[in-house]
Amino acid sequence: MASQRYRIVVAGRLSERLGSAFRDVTLERRRGVTVLRGEGQAHLDSVLARLGNLGIEPLEVEQND
Repeated sequence: MASQRYRIVVAGRLSERLGSAFRDVTLERRRGVTVLRGEGQAHLDSVLARLGNLGIEPLEVEQND
């Protein structure tokens, strides 16, 4: 069984410094947003917790097979 992939969109472009807190995910900085991509439910929970600890609210969270 393959691990689930996820995509999280947050407002703004995460700085290099903030982005370093998410080295285990792929960051894509776009105009006005940053997209974080990774795999695994436990990993998703960890990333969401880190975002919350930094006071960053996700705009979107999607899980894909």
